[in-house]
Amino acid sequence: MDTSHNRYLLLIDLRESTKLAPEVASPVLARLEQRLAGLNSDVDPAPVLGLSLSYGDEVAGLFDRPQSLYGVVDQVRDALWPEVTVRFVAAYGAIGRASDDIRQVGGEVFKRANEAIQQLKKRRRFCSWLMGDPILDAALDSLTEMGNALLEDMTEYQRDVYRLLAANLSQKQIAARLGKHKQSVSEAASRGRAELVLEARNSIHGLLAADWSMGNRGLSKDNRK
Repeated sequence: MDTSHNRYLLLIDLRESTKLAPEVASPVLARLEQRLAGLNSDVDPAPVLGLSLSYGDEVAGLFDRPQSLYGVVDQVRDALWPEVTVRFVAAYGAIGRASDDIRQVGGEVFKRANEAIQQLKKRRRFCSWLMGDPILDAALDSLTEMGNALLEDMTEYQRDVYRLLAANLSQKQIAARLGKHKQSVSEAASRGRAELVLEARNSIHGLLAADWSMGNRGLSKDNRK
């Protein structure tokens, strides 16, 4: 791993997971470990340093590109729901040294991410994007906070409908899978504002992809105006 290049660090804090009773924590963390293993195999582009659970309440991964960052957050949040909620920081910056253990890498990007996590805890916010462009960060923060607020307000059924819509199933297909009438699925999607959450998610993915494309055209991420 070349330490001369900046990286994207994803740091996901599992909120109050250490307070779970052992009989609850064990299956929840097992689900998470299984999901992380799948993400490390399937995410494209793959992480430079695979996603792993550190210190019992924190997921971390290091990436060369930002496109998959929000998708990873979405998957981790889904794997832990409803027992555990999360907050996260995605930051771009210099790493300290090469290591197979992400806890040993360190560097400026880890310092910034850890400080941002502490601020999220104080402010009771869901996310902090630190991509090196204040305007981009503000847009990503706004879209992500909105999407998460709407998602957290959904009922279990509305959330099931949203997840299947996000997997590109039609309302007719969702009704057949869930054993519901199509009208019921349509009402759940409408009341849960599923389309608005999907639009926010797609906008986040689009902004991250566009930001990477701009970087590939030789525009310095840390000196844009």
